[in-house]
Amino acid sequence: MIDMAADREPGVKKFIKKQLRRLLIDTGSTRDRRTPIDFIASRGIDLVMDVGANAGQFAEFLRSEGYAGKIISFEPIASVFQTLAKKARADGNWEAHNCALGATAGSATINVAAMSVFSSLLPATRAITAFDAAAVATHPETIEVRTLDGVFGRSPGNALLKIDTQGYEKHVLEGGLRTLPGLKGVLMELPIVHLYEDTWQFHEAIAFMSAHGFVPAQIHPVNYHSKDDVSLIEVDCLFRPRDNSVD
Repeated sequence: MIDMAADREPGVKKFIKKQLRRLLIDTGSTRDRRTPIDFIASRGIDLVMDVGANAGQFAEFLRSEGYAGKIISFEPIASVFQTLAKKARADGNWEAHNCALGATAGSATINVAAMSVFSSLLPATRAITAFDAAAVATHPETIEVRTLDGVFGRSPGNALLKIDTQGYEKHVLEGGLRTLPGLKGVLMELPIVHLYEDTWQFHEAIAFMSAHGFVPAQIHPVNYHSKDDVSLIEVDCLFRPRDNSVD
């Protein structure tokens, strides 16, 4: 057994890291091609639908990684949308809408959290307090809700749908069942530990997407449990259309 804690053997640590990299990365290429931005490039995606955009962090990440295609963002909280809209106007190929997406069009009440990224249309569970005090709701806000099908009405082309809506992902998908089959990919946050009530289980999300012709392509950690830092709270799951020649 290798003594991994032995400082007298600095070469061992380098060797171990090298072997881990060989396990995780295709050494025949110059970089790991298993990231969402590489998926976007591999599919020729030229439209990203950014649902639950908050202040535009995901869109800014895409731009920083070289994505130059169209971005359409949706953010329902009025104060946060002001920041988002300003960034979108400065971009030139980024469109922002002040609404949520759900299963049906209308109005709804969102629970606005102290840290706005945790705001949700669903009530929080007791687990959210232990996760982050800033995730607790401070006040409600009435918002407009539209549907994905209502916004697009047809397949949007070479598009990726990204959903980060704090437990409301299934509702977004249910309002886009006509749009869903034409998508090149769906990236959404899925729970392992439930921070919001009435959300689906991880396996239920996989089954739902499978029923609509999608399989997981990538899974990435989002955050870990504060009392068990090797256990996940949420993951980002990137789905691709099922390919009968492969799957």
